[in-house]
Amino acid sequence: MKKSILSFLSLVTIVCGQAGLLEAQDETDFSAGAEEELLFQDIPSVYTASKYEQKVSEAPAKVSIVTHEEIQRYGYRTIADILRSLPGFYISYDYNYSYIGVRGFGIPGDYNTRILMLLDGHRINDNIFDSAYSDTSFVLDLDLIDRVEVVRGPSSSLYGNNAFFGVINVITKKGRDLDGVEVSIAAGSHNSYQGRLSYGKRYQNGIELLLSGSYYDSQGRTDLYYQEFDSPSTNNGVAEEADDDQFESLFSRISYGDFSLEALYAEREKGIPTAPWGVEFNDSGTRTWDGRWFVDLQYQHLYKNNTEIVARLFYDRYWYDGDYIYDYGPPTELVNIQDRDIGEWWGSELQVSRHFFDTHRLTIGGEYRDSLKQEQKAYDLYDLWLDSNPDIDTWALFIQDEWTLLDNLLLNVGLRHDEYDSSDSSTNPRVALIYSPLADTTLKVLYGSAFRAPNVYELYYHDGYSTAKPNTEIDPETIESFELIWEQQLNKNIRGTASLYKNDIKDLIAYALDPDDGLLYFDNRDDAEAYGTELSIEGKWNNGFLANLSYTYQHAESKESGERLVNSPLHMVKVNVMASVIPNILDGGLELQYESERKTMSGDETDDTFLTNFILVSKDWLEGITVSAGVYNLFDVTYDYPGSEEHSQDMLSQDGRTFRLKLNYLF
Repeated sequence: MKKSILSFLSLVTIVCGQAGLLEAQDETDFSAGAEEELLFQDIPSVYTASKYEQKVSEAPAKVSIVTHEEIQRYGYRTIADILRSLPGFYISYDYNYSYIGVRGFGIPGDYNTRILMLLDGHRINDNIFDSAYSDTSFVLDLDLIDRVEVVRGPSSSLYGNNAFFGVINVITKKGRDLDGVEVSIAAGSHNSYQGRLSYGKRYQNGIELLLSGSYYDSQGRTDLYYQEFDSPSTNNGVAEEADDDQFESLFSRISYGDFSLEALYAEREKGIPTAPWGVEFNDSGTRTWDGRWFVDLQYQHLYKNNTEIVARLFYDRYWYDGDYIYDYGPPTELVNIQDRDIGEWWGSELQVSRHFFDTHRLTIGGEYRDSLKQEQKAYDLYDLWLDSNPDIDTWALFIQDEWTLLDNLLLNVGLRHDEYDSSDSSTNPRVALIYSPLADTTLKVLYGSAFRAPNVYELYYHDGYSTAKPNTEIDPETIESFELIWEQQLNKNIRGTASLYKNDIKDLIAYALDPDDGLLYFDNRDDAEAYGTELSIEGKWNNGFLANLSYTYQHAESKESGERLVNSPLHMVKVNVMASVIPNILDGGLELQYESERKTMSGDETDDTFLTNFILVSKDWLEGITVSAGVYNLFDVTYDYPGSEEHSQDMLSQDGRTFRLKLNYLF
């Protein structure tokens, strides 16, 4: 099978390229040339929607782009903060990880497996849990981000597994963006401190380099109260000194001509104060570690005949350690059940894109991932409970054609076939009809499907304390989506977007409780559907004033019971404003976020919430120095998120008012 894949990829190069025989253009660095030209147009460009640069108005999806300026001026601290500001997205947090909800789906117990996370096109989801990390466990310091491209809707026709509800591509800055050394320090609530040292440069010989290291340490909340544990034997419900959080990361990128080499190392340690899975309450020994490193070599070339070739070769390693303190008594006997997971894989991707007859842009390619290790272990001092190391390899082939039917009418058609060792194969199409009846009006009609194969955690995990068991009979879950989008440029400063969507999901994978033995396991629980609308209006002015207003209605329900899904707010309203507070001296960023109630696991509901964040950023006080101060949850609102199956708490209270002070110095 591997030889067949390699033969196909070779054929792709010959048929669509013949590019090796052609002379290269003077500007062969596509990302440094054509990309920048597009970015200065009135309509922004996006790469992720079709795997090549195109105007947002021509992309076969609804797209949001968050720039580095917005990240700075809104004081975003994590990817979760960024996503929380966007229409259709919402966040949950259980004091260990943040979880991404989108268009009504925020299934408890899901480690963001239905979102594909990319870093410069490199897949970040690991090969154990398929997690897309969005909190301090995300692999990169946000200061290194140039922009974040968020593509909504099923995208398995291009990206395969995990591209279920959408794709998030985090695109890093280049060395030229720093052009020197930058130091950053920050301090905030809960004794939180962060530092970063970066160097970036583009040399006259064409080599471009970016190096950066970051460190973060937080004591966390020192006295979290949970009424479910309110008894003298469990410290009257108060978890003390159990919410600490630390991470460190190193990132490097070097490029020359058509080649770029990217390497990353990141590790995070987090205390867990909520006592999940029945562990001992108020024991700071219960904690998790997540680590990741990868090396990615990419070749990208644009030839004179508008043929573009992108090839990628990568090696990844992921590790997860979990310490869970249980009382094996009586009498009291505290024992550490340890999870030790290691994932290693390598892979390659090849893609060729070319214009034909001035009316077609054909893209064809494939990818292969070889899992060298998918090891899960669970043990205590008495026994080894789990020792699993399956070998699940994947390969895929895809094709996409963008066809200009008329000057104002595009048809985008894509198809991808994925083969998995652990489950059935999957073939997923996407069709988009994009029509511009007027110069400032775009209508999009979209259809797409996607799949998510069960990961090795869902298939094989079990432990020795009678809380979870494996299920190797899980089928992939699938989604079909229909969406209608209207994008309207109201004038040179204001753009509006309206969308209607309907998602049908089959064989939804979620926790189930076996009544015979009381154990949790993953299974294909139910079919589900969601429908809703997202309305947004955005304004930008030359004086730096920017405003976004969005309203989201989303209704997600079980097809079997007709009941609204757990952890799914019905209404969301978001307002983002950036403005000059003192001209040429001080800028301000204001966020207002309203969210209606969410259903909990017990059938109760959280209260609706209204949160306010306010950021001040200095402007040109001293050359190279930027100071920012942010207050989050400005009015100290009390609010909760639903707990998951592993929690005794039906609701988990969230942070009140917090702050952060930050200084960046570029020299």
